[in-house]
Amino acid sequence: MKKLIEEFITKRVSDANPSIYRKPLIGYSPADDEIFTSLKTVVGEQHLLPVDLLPGAKTVLAFFVPYKKSIVDGNRSGVSASWEWAQTYACTNNLINEICRGLNELLIGHGVKMAWLFPTYNFDKEKLMADWSHKHVAYACGLGQFGRNHLLITSKGCAGRFGTAVLDVPLEPSPRPETVHACPGNKSCDFCIKKCPVGALNQAKFARHECYRQCQANDSLFPDIECVEVCGKCSTGPCAYIE
Repeated sequence: MKKLIEEFITKRVSDANPSIYRKPLIGYSPADDEIFTSLKTVVGEQHLLPVDLLPGAKTVLAFFVPYKKSIVDGNRSGVSASWEWAQTYACTNNLINEICRGLNELLIGHGVKMAWLFPTYNFDKEKLMADWSHKHVAYACGLGQFGRNHLLITSKGCAGRFGTAVLDVPLEPSPRPETVHACPGNKSCDFCIKKCPVGALNQAKFARHECYRQCQANDSLFPDIECVEVCGKCSTGPCAYIE
């Protein structure tokens, strides 16, 4: 079953746009892992459990679609997000949704039930807290550790997008890494802190509302692209692209 899932996701990413994406990462976690209960404290009490998405859930699946270096480099300069970064963000969200839809159709033929949520806009606009945090779920599935930029840093970096799904079939879980890739434990790298246009990271607590206002400002710059409340400046440092 894992081989079927991984070959499907990998091929869909490869076929999508070889000039933008690298090979995806894929991980798994038991749906009843206590970490999902802890997300009601870490993220917020509104955070859903796997069984809320799919009664009878046995496994949670997460995959990371990493960007190529050119997308990262193009967004590093300036205050506003680059057009390429915004366009890639929107295209990747749609790609992830298409992957989940296609995977669902494939798994139905094998007697497996699946549920998923769109990669973004599943959060409270006032509290800015997600009902289902894809990056935290991806952490549970062993895809990385959190860095100073509050992003999940995988073995391929943090520049990319996460997709997640819940399945009603048990699959072997992935190990969780103990170290953070390219984010020194001694906190000597402060690239993301300096790069944030609104200083959202240079505080005792992540200033999510300041961050979101900057993302909304960027959205207004790209009327030709739908739903791109995005910035990504903190995703362009040493931890962005790892190969």
